[in-house]
Amino acid sequence: MNTNKFVAFITHKITLIIVSLISAFTSFFFYSCRANYVFLDYTVFNGISYLLLSLMIINTLLLLFLYIAEAYGLKLKERYFSETKTFAALSIIGFELCIVFAIGVMVNMIVAGEETFPVIMKMAAKNFPAFAAIATIVFFISVFPSLKNKTLKIVTVASTAICLFIVSLWVLAPVCNYKITSAPLVIDSGEDYYSVVFATNDEGTGYVEYEYEGETVRLYDEAMGRIKGDSKIHTVKVPKQQLDGNTYRIGSKRVVEAYSYGSYTGKEAISGEYTFNAPEGETQQWLTVSDWHTRLDKAYDALSYAGDYDGVILLGDSAPGLMFEDEIKDYIVEFGGNICKGSVPVVFIRGNHETRGEYAAKLPDYLGMESFYYTTSYGNFDFIVLDSGEDKVDSHPEYGGMVNYAEYRKNMTEWLETLTPSDNIPIVFSHSNEICIEEDLRNRAFASLKNLGAKYIVSGHTHTNEFFEYNGLSVYLDGGHKNGVFIASKITLSADGILFQAWNNEGQKVFDNTYKF
Repeated sequence: MNTNKFVAFITHKITLIIVSLISAFTSFFFYSCRANYVFLDYTVFNGISYLLLSLMIINTLLLLFLYIAEAYGLKLKERYFSETKTFAALSIIGFELCIVFAIGVMVNMIVAGEETFPVIMKMAAKNFPAFAAIATIVFFISVFPSLKNKTLKIVTVASTAICLFIVSLWVLAPVCNYKITSAPLVIDSGEDYYSVVFATNDEGTGYVEYEYEGETVRLYDEAMGRIKGDSKIHTVKVPKQQLDGNTYRIGSKRVVEAYSYGSYTGKEAISGEYTFNAPEGETQQWLTVSDWHTRLDKAYDALSYAGDYDGVILLGDSAPGLMFEDEIKDYIVEFGGNICKGSVPVVFIRGNHETRGEYAAKLPDYLGMESFYYTTSYGNFDFIVLDSGEDKVDSHPEYGGMVNYAEYRKNMTEWLETLTPSDNIPIVFSHSNEICIEEDLRNRAFASLKNLGAKYIVSGHTHTNEFFEYNGLSVYLDGGHKNGVFIASKITLSADGILFQAWNNEGQKVFDNTYKF
């Protein structure tokens, strides 16, 4: 292609509108990548990344202006602007910038990988209605009037009207089949109740129903008498003595819209029966899972080799962060429910990635937990659950000034120092085996654990499967995801000792050792 043909191609009306659209979508997806850790300046939209976004938007506006100049014959001093060298030069610059920016965004999304890419897509879905509305307005103002073909105009208007009708109908009357999406997750957080947590594919109410002392009991997900109906996640607190050894079922009614007077509700979904039993014997088997980071299929594969178990311990780091309710739903509630099958208790330990994102502060309410550090007991064993919080100092730019974990870990350490030894055997669980990044708090925490008679701490965080001594305690790191391989563990507790076993997602047993108490 010679120079004249190349310039003619770049400055053609059709080329300009296509490149304008590509440029607009590039800006949109770059903005949707704002939660992605691979931004050049690391923290969200400061410095280089903000400058790049601004340049992308300016380039889109430039290309749109050039299209209008070409389509409507803009004149400057008795001469069409589209015939000037300036117009050709700006068109080429806009074209080249569009290509460079588009390649940059694609690289950014590829580097994000399987863990962060779904977050980008969720961010894009969240912003798409606003983007689509702006794009539609711009199209009908700048492009539509220049269409010469009458049939094309009719098809464009009809297509837009159909799309608006479908969207409006979807908003006013959702047509998807309302259903419960997994078995319930039964969380024990050391209180006198279990939090029965389950999810549906749309917003609705939630309840748990069972028989107790000859009567039917129905408990709702409610707040001081008001039944909640604005979430896909439903949390019902059931007294332990009423659920242990009992059968129950869960249910939910879709809520399309709630009014001051009345509400618009839909289908009710009801589960089959679940039978719940907490471990009581001298020998207990617990699954331990950490750092699955959205790799659900590999985690399920590894867990399938563990055999029977009496309870589940989730050691944290389910996703990159909690930017959306669906991340809690998909990677904690449904994942945990599918493992415990609504039949055995789950002990939940928060990982550092559950402390990040807009919904991180709402996680305790979603899971029905009063605290992320607590104690609970099963048979002859006391579980001491600790929350290591974030793994960097609060001032680190990654947190954007939204954390106060130094004070939080100080409060947890002071709480730990109030615990007294019991006749039971203590086992410690923490996402990070360091417990506290502050050396003084770490030393105090480990001193308290030794005073309680603790010998073993089960952790994750490092994505490795190891056993070693640390600060006077034996540490077992249960595995997690690393380099395409997932390792999950099972610990067997008995009066004589503790057996650690681990399998990867290909069925290989990678750890099998017993240690004395």
